[in-house]
Amino acid sequence: MSVRFVFLSALLLLLAACNKSPFEVQVSRCLAVAVVGDVGTLTRFNGSGTTASDVAYTASIMDVQSSCEEGGNVRSEVSFYIGATAGPALEKQTVTIPYFVAVLKDNSQIVSKKKFEVTLNFDGNSYAGSQQVIGQIIPTIEQARRYNYELLLGFQMKPQDVVFNMER
Repeated sequence: MSVRFVFLSALLLLLAACNKSPFEVQVSRCLAVAVVGDVGTLTRFNGSGTTASDVAYTASIMDVQSSCEEGGNVRSEVSFYIGATAGPALEKQTVTIPYFVAVLKDNSQIVSKKKFEVTLNFDGNSYAGSQQVIGQIIPTIEQARRYNYELLLGFQMKPQDVVFNMER
C-alpha cells in the first residue's frame, strides 16, 4: 500500500467520524451592529475656524460588542465606548455629546431612531471616556425571521460636521 492511500483513507475516516455536514448553515436572527462611517467620529471646534488650533475635542465610538438571545423574541445588548481627546481650544472640562441608535429593517427602512447624550469629563491627560450599553428587543421570533435587522450607531451631527468628516 502506498503512503498516499493510507493518508487518504485516514482522512476520509476522520471526516466520516465527525458526522456533520460541512455545508450546514446556522442562521442567526440577531441584529447586525455597526458604526456609521461618516458619523462615527465627531470633531467640535471653538469659534468659526476649522484649523487644528480651533479643535475643542474629537470623540469616537469604538469597541462595539454585542450579545444576543433568541427565544420567543430576540434580545440584543450592545455595548460600546465613547472616547474623546481634548484639543487646544477646549474651554470646559465637561462636554455633552449627542449620539443616536437606529434600527433598520432590510438595510433600508428605519424602524426606530433614539437620541441619547453622554457627558464626558476630561482628565489631566486631556482624555475622557464612557462605556455605554443599549438594549434592543425584536418582539417576536417570526418578525425576526421575516426581515434582516441591523442596529447602527453614530453621533448626532450638524451638516457641516458631516462635511468636515467626509473631506478629511
